[in-house]
Amino acid sequence: MLFVYLILLVISVVFYIMYLGTFSFYLMIFMISMPVILFALDLYMSRKLKVSFRQKSLKCPASSVIHPELIIENPTIFPISNLEITLEYNGAVETGKNLTKINTPVLPMETQSLKMNVASLHIGIVDFRIKKCRIFDLLRLFHFKLRSKSFKQGQREMSVFVFPQYSHLDNAVSDYSNFGVETDEYSPDKKGDDPSQIFDIHEYIEGDKPNRIHWKLTAKQDKVMVKDYSLMMTYAVRIFLNLNISRSQDYDIIVESALSVSMLLVERGIAHTLEWLDPKAKKLKSYNIKNEQEHLDCVDRLIIARTYIDENNEIASFTDESDFLVCGHLIVVSKPLSNQSISKITESGFASKYTIALVQNETDTGEQTDSKISDNADIIYLHKDRITAAFSDIIL
Repeated sequence: MLFVYLILLVISVVFYIMYLGTFSFYLMIFMISMPVILFALDLYMSRKLKVSFRQKSLKCPASSVIHPELIIENPTIFPISNLEITLEYNGAVETGKNLTKINTPVLPMETQSLKMNVASLHIGIVDFRIKKCRIFDLLRLFHFKLRSKSFKQGQREMSVFVFPQYSHLDNAVSDYSNFGVETDEYSPDKKGDDPSQIFDIHEYIEGDKPNRIHWKLTAKQDKVMVKDYSLMMTYAVRIFLNLNISRSQDYDIIVESALSVSMLLVERGIAHTLEWLDPKAKKLKSYNIKNEQEHLDCVDRLIIARTYIDENNEIASFTDESDFLVCGHLIVVSKPLSNQSISKITESGFASKYTIALVQNETDTGEQTDSKISDNADIIYLHKDRITAAFSDIIL
């Protein structure tokens, strides 16, 4: 546009020389003073314009289109021919930051809403940030960056929480209640064999054990009453997610698989633990789950957990955790692991049964370990969109 302006300037000067007069004089003066006018307007507008995100956060399922919304406030009587907004964003697994630019005109004395269409292909948090905004004049002779005061406090960034779509599992579930570590929690809807807590009292029916007769209540009501003992929550099934990941596709499959198993256990009333390594603290993050609300709370925490890359130890310090409690069934959901790492897990003594679920991409051509490692250990291979089939033969 600078070239166009120079041509127009030369034409106005030649026109004035060839045709002396008031009009040609004013035209030449206007063309000469235009850069000064545009400079002053751009400087003024850069101090008045405000840009911000409408929302601080959004939640959406994976593979859906999300609409982050930008608000542009122009309180002046002057329009802006081109506002360039540079957005910075990064996903859960990506290590670098990505940039995208949006160009839009801005109308005078208006608050405009600018909706973006972003495909949420991968699970996790996508963080957006307004990196910078620049105002260009009509001829693109000058541009000014908006000052930090032009961004509303706390509305320069926003986060999009992308949640997984669950795979439907209908596996048989074993009772590992005798394998877990004792706790102070009891099942609210299942009876058990812990005599320290009474679950319910009912009238005697054939088959009830005589040692569970409530003699005081029987004497009062003049009919035989029997005690049901409570079921202690032992969290005997443990699901470990290996977040030592460098690919978004692996992360999606691992998270969807682990949460699908967790939801099945919730539906069957099986208390369990979901856990992953916190790379910063170098400790396991463990969350006990016995109902749907606790499952959803854990999902929120998992989505904000960051992945990491440790090329020296593909399963991190998993087998070195001294506080890892013994359980009935240990389910490890991970990227592909070497036979050495698989052996370390299955020989760790952490559980009475092991299931190793490994992501297997369509392009992988390496040999697969036999599905039956030992009498108490199975290995399965996870493929995108075929998670249900992968778990179909496993008794959880």
